[in-house]
Amino acid sequence: MAIVGRQGAAHLDHAHQLMARVAENLGAYRGQDWAYEIATSRQSVQSARLSISADLQTHIEDDSCIRGCLTEGLAKAKESSLVDGVLLECIERLLPDAVWIKRHAALNEDAHFVDMRRHALLIGKGSLVHCESITLGLMVMAPGIRYPFHHHPPREFYLVLSDGEWYQEGAGWFRPGPGAVVYNPPSIRHAVKAGTGPLLALWGLMHT
Repeated sequence: MAIVGRQGAAHLDHAHQLMARVAENLGAYRGQDWAYEIATSRQSVQSARLSISADLQTHIEDDSCIRGCLTEGLAKAKESSLVDGVLLECIERLLPDAVWIKRHAALNEDAHFVDMRRHALLIGKGSLVHCESITLGLMVMAPGIRYPFHHHPPREFYLVLSDGEWYQEGAGWFRPGPGAVVYNPPSIRHAVKAGTGPLLALWGLMHT
């Protein structure tokens, strides 16, 4: 897969627009929990350097199994007054060239979620837009699917685009609602579960 010339310049411009909108959404966070960490993440987003991966070699997973969920989820998000419409437009501009991936089930995990959940990599390692400091992607899950409990060293934020349940060690399950920000500190145990409709969230992994 290669994007060059004017197409590459336009794609990079769209990526910069998305990052600017992500920073705006993080800056609008008004909660007490993790306020400093989210502000720090916003600064990292603002200072991230992006470039085009001119000749990306990767295995792209078939996204047909969740295409209907993606369409429905985006439509509902656009109807919500709580979700940033400009953010959604920025995401949609990058989706045609997104790299779709899936997470394989680990031992003792329900493998069903593998078939009904995908990530669209938009920015960062493995995507068409190279970035050393951040990986940004769109999570799409079918109704009723639960992403297994897991943890990872990079700190992480989610911009929530739909209704759903979220779990964080020490807090239990909660419903942040569309338009909310969820922050996961390094190595904290967390999970997410879709409700009666598809679950959409834009996530960012911070590598620095």
